[in-house]
Amino acid sequence: MKEKRNLLKIASLLEIIYVIINAIYYLLSNKQNEEIMANLFFSFMNLIIAFLLFKESKKETNFLKKNKMIIIFCSIWLLMDSIIPGILGLLFINSISDKKNNSLPENEYLNKKGDVLNSIFLIFLFIIIMFILPLFNFSKHIPVYFIYIVIFLLVIALNFKRLKNDLKLFVGNFKLYLPFIIKRYFIMLGVMVIVALPIAFLNKGEVSSNQQMLNNMFQKLPLVSLVLSTVYAPFVEENIFRLSLSRIIKNKSLFIIISGFLFGTLHMIDKFTSVWDLLYIFQYSALGICLAKAYVDSKNIFVSISMHFIQNFLAAMLILLLYL
Repeated sequence: MKEKRNLLKIASLLEIIYVIINAIYYLLSNKQNEEIMANLFFSFMNLIIAFLLFKESKKETNFLKKNKMIIIFCSIWLLMDSIIPGILGLLFINSISDKKNNSLPENEYLNKKGDVLNSIFLIFLFIIIMFILPLFNFSKHIPVYFIYIVIFLLVIALNFKRLKNDLKLFVGNFKLYLPFIIKRYFIMLGVMVIVALPIAFLNKGEVSSNQQMLNNMFQKLPLVSLVLSTVYAPFVEENIFRLSLSRIIKNKSLFIIISGFLFGTLHMIDKFTSVWDLLYIFQYSALGICLAKAYVDSKNIFVSISMHFIQNFLAAMLILLLYL
């Protein structure tokens, strides 16, 4: 139990280091006095939060099981700022929670030969439509929304039986799936942050070209972009990169790796502007690997769709707040 409490100590230490670096940066920068004072104030608040977490780490685990609110509050506060300490705090809460029999229901759907052929056909069409068709001049006369509708309908038509089966199971056992989704989402978020930090440093803080393209789309067509990123992308991409690909690649570990890196590569391969920008493939691949692992463990495509939706929805809200 003492080892679990070390998560809080590590979170406190990371937050103190973060605050010190942040404070030094603003003191040495040429920012306006009001901005410096505001950031120093929040740095002071973060130090208090770090102190509270460290203080809680000294208490007995049985006591903390019954008195979680301070740790939960501190973790959520840090999650909105320095992220990793917040994730560590939430992981500690999860580690001391009494484990109930919340095992996910078994998915008894059996793939047929036709399902494998449908999956191969769907992946092939997706690559043709999204990456080869734009190379021809005549494709410029095809409305973009028509292409999205065609792909969306193809996904439903070719995966209809499995989607119907998984949706029924997902809705009927939502209370069991929800904790799994939330836990896996925070793990995915932590993995993405760890992978993204060195890549962002090498790119001098510049976002990926794919993300810049999305930012521009939100500025021009905010409502359409919101629907595409939060509804269309999670549904279509999870059906292709997770559901369809898992039928073709039977080995679970191999599927997770290939699914993740194919997901990351196709998000960046036709958009990168430099070698350093190409490194963002690893960030998108980390997202894809986490989603693939969640799908393998849950055996329900709506679990990875839900996680993908949460990620894209929160990212879309952040873009809207920043640019609109």
